[in-house]
Amino acid sequence: MYVDIFKLGQGILVFLGLTILILLIIGLLKLIKTLSSVNLIIKKNENNINEILSTLPKTFKNWFEITDNVKDVSEVVVKATASSLRSTESFQRYLVYMVDISHIIKNIFSTKR
Repeated sequence: MYVDIFKLGQGILVFLGLTILILLIIGLLKLIKTLSSVNLIIKKNENNINEILSTLPKTFKNWFEITDNVKDVSEVVVKATASSLRSTESFQRYLVYMVDISHIIKNIFSTKR
């Protein structure tokens, strides 16, 4: 009995081709089913999607205004903090002077004669 390798190779390739074709058809059917489900979900929520898309620009505009306001407030807070630090340093110097003066007065009145 004689087996032709060329014909056997062609048979195997045809079998593989048919298998791949069947797998592709199954994959396409699943893809079509998924796309139809997505399309159904979009149709059910079309009003909500349109509402969100219409309010989105206003939301971003408000968001940008809020961030600008936060920047302004943070600048004021930084300035106020710097001012309070300067005041604290000045107050600290005056306290040192008052302590020195009180030591001098104490030494004057507490001297033993």
